Amino acid sequence: MNQSALVLRTALLLLLLMYSTDAEMTIVTTKQDVQVGEQILLLCKAGAEGEITWTKDGVDIDEENVKKFDETSSKMIINKATMQDAGRYSCHCEFDSGHIDKTERQLYVYEGPSFGQTTTYHEFLEGTDGEVPCLVTGQPAVDVKWLKDKQEIPSHAGSHMRQLRDNKLLIKKVKREDAGTYECRAQIKGRPISKLLSVSVVVNGQYLFTSRLNEMARGLKPDMVRHID
Repeated sequence: MNQSALVLRTALLLLLLMYSTDAEMTIVTTKQDVQVGEQILLLCKAGAEGEITWTKDGVDIDEENVKKFDETSSKMIINKATMQDAGRYSCHCEFDSGHIDKTERQLYVYEGPSFGQTTTYHEFLEGTDGEVPCLVTGQPAVDVKWLKDKQEIPSHAGSHMRQLRDNKLLIKKVKREDAGTYECRAQIKGRPISKLLSVSVVVNGQYLFTSRLNEMARGLKPDMVRHID
């Protein structure tokens, strides 16, 4: 390798080293998924001295919401998060060396999920169709799945059990073995935020209403209800 090529290679390596040092930027936050009403803290670490500015979804953030932490860092605090605070936050830095760089962090804000007034106990007569509601609210959107014995219940048309479009669990012609504890799982769509609600299902056997006259004719004490196993 001749001398000029060696000098060029050395210069390139020095430039790469300088820019990689300046460009070691990152945005640190306590968590990426923030519940409505919680505090948001975003800390931008530039890795070297420079002028730091912030944007959200490409729009400049007012300087009054940003504080300089030190010569290489800047922080932004949102005291009570709202759904409108979700978005992509960018930290831009014009380093004293003249190099310009940025780093980004997506922030998610959610509300719920909540099961409201969902009933957690149901009784069905064996052989009848049963519907078990799961009343879920949440933002930005909520996916609902039903589970039995920790296994997800498939939603195929014609199945003995399936989930309806309104998130009710339909049990066709209830059987004794359908009794037990079910779980309604509500998850914020696309995010690892979820809640479970346990719902008990009791299945009663068929009943026969007998005639008082027939019972009396046999000289027995009238029984209005007799259980048939």
